[in-house]
Amino acid sequence: MADTETNNSDKYNIKSVMRCFQILDLAASREHPLSIQDVCDSLDINTNMAFRLLASLVASGYMVKDDHSGQYATSLKSLQLSRNALVSLEIRKLTMPYLELLWNQYPKANINMGVFNLDEILVVDRIDSLNLPRTYFTPGKALPFHCTGLGKMLTCEMDDSQLDDLIAKKGLKSFTSKTIVDPSELKLELEKVRLDQVARDRNEYILKDNCNAAPIRDRTGKIIAAISLSAFENYMSVQEIEDTIPAVQETARKISYMAGYHDGLI
Repeated sequence: MADTETNNSDKYNIKSVMRCFQILDLAASREHPLSIQDVCDSLDINTNMAFRLLASLVASGYMVKDDHSGQYATSLKSLQLSRNALVSLEIRKLTMPYLELLWNQYPKANINMGVFNLDEILVVDRIDSLNLPRTYFTPGKALPFHCTGLGKMLTCEMDDSQLDDLIAKKGLKSFTSKTIVDPSELKLELEKVRLDQVARDRNEYILKDNCNAAPIRDRTGKIIAAISLSAFENYMSVQEIEDTIPAVQETARKISYMAGYHDGLI
């Protein structure tokens, strides 16, 4: 029955439309604009087809072309889809009042919330500190899973096969001398996160930036999101960041309770 449903679904797919979405996915994954050759290589299509697909995306307003370089980038119209998707996340409605209360306790820190979606750690809410510089974890930004507090927390309860697949797909890129790049070491770190119910990033993603994260669970106990508190060392010392862990965990417990997770009293 499932195979029949899949086959019926496949026959309604329009290849050119699917390819346009693939191009948007490709553009979203790159830090730089796309060339026609980038699209040819990624989609395994010829130059004429790549040009026609890109021209369609430009005409629809979802991509823009730089006439000087001939390269393509996503447009501001694409950001409207991201904004609407973020607004539609029910968990955001629960979290913001609690994130604001946490920020009021620690105004020198940045307060973040993230989710795991399609193999990405995505920031979906953010309250900036009163201080500069900031780390610019804007809503919609994707973070590495192996060296950020949010990433570690959102992946700490994966089984080994899931984690191995994620490591194979995303890699363990080194950002600082503190970044964990060994899979065995990462698994030990995630085991500690599971036991402690707090994830730490100590100079692992950005130098002199430290972070604690705690889980948000649904009524089944599954981690559906995570919140974190972070700050640069010239505004909050490592010890001051460490001292915020109980407050971060308590905030996450309260949000989890509102999301239906009632394992113990708050």
